[in-house]
Amino acid sequence: MFEQVILNKYGYYELRNKPSKAELNEYYTKKYYQDPRGSYEATYSSEEISFFNNHLDRKYNVLNRLIDGLSSHTYKFLDVGCGEGWALQYFKDKAWQVTGMDFSRYGCERFNPGCAADVITGDIEESIKLKINRETFDCILLDNVLEHLLDPLETLNDCSKLLSSDGILIVEVPNDFSLLQKKLFSEQYVSRNYWVVSPDHISYFNKTGLKSLCEEVGLNEEFFMGDFPIDFNLLNPNTNYIDDSTKGKSCHNERVVIENFLNDISVEQTINLYAALGDMGLGRSLIGFFRKKH
Repeated sequence: MFEQVILNKYGYYELRNKPSKAELNEYYTKKYYQDPRGSYEATYSSEEISFFNNHLDRKYNVLNRLIDGLSSHTYKFLDVGCGEGWALQYFKDKAWQVTGMDFSRYGCERFNPGCAADVITGDIEESIKLKINRETFDCILLDNVLEHLLDPLETLNDCSKLLSSDGILIVEVPNDFSLLQKKLFSEQYVSRNYWVVSPDHISYFNKTGLKSLCEEVGLNEEFFMGDFPIDFNLLNPNTNYIDDSTKGKSCHNERVVIENFLNDISVEQTINLYAALGDMGLGRSLIGFFRKKH
């Protein structure tokens, strides 16, 4: 049924026929350098910016639980694949020392120019390696990065080397081949396995697979949660944004309003809700918090 992918020994899916490193580099060079804007939006509404920051509020709330109050110390934050720089600006506003890595700093220059000078540009896997034995970080963020890499295990291993002794690695990945997606496809709510997007995504993670991969490099799961289950819209033909892409923007706007509303009620209770969804294998994304084994 899913000929494009295979289930690997860690329990998640990956492309059966992966591009070569040269092919992938050429693809991203064209995507990010010839068109430096990449897939960035021209503008964002105030509600969308709140949506971005509310995502970061939830991550920071969990981080605060795991790093003993985040007090009296100058903490260092690394955002691998920092994109438009929302996380860099958020952590800088919390008085963290920040570093970003990405193929281009265009997005950061446009939306968070105060952090553009903190961005290292180029191949992010090579940029990580150059930091090993030179610097450590108290928090490293991989937000929708791991699924793009040819060797996510190697990158996780390198990130582990960059973590301080009590540091936290936050990994956010799309929740793919989920129970909901399989239901949508098998019962023909959608006409295709829309979540398989090659060559952009090489790996397709679930909670078990991500946790197993992290354990392989000596990282323990400290906390796990899902996020807003936007795929529920695909059960309704009036909001099926896969079979009718014109419905995508309204579904996104719905998610923005609902998530902001939930956060306004209670950040902690929203985290608890998303942790329950994550345990059920639901949510469009999965977010894991990991620490080195001692």
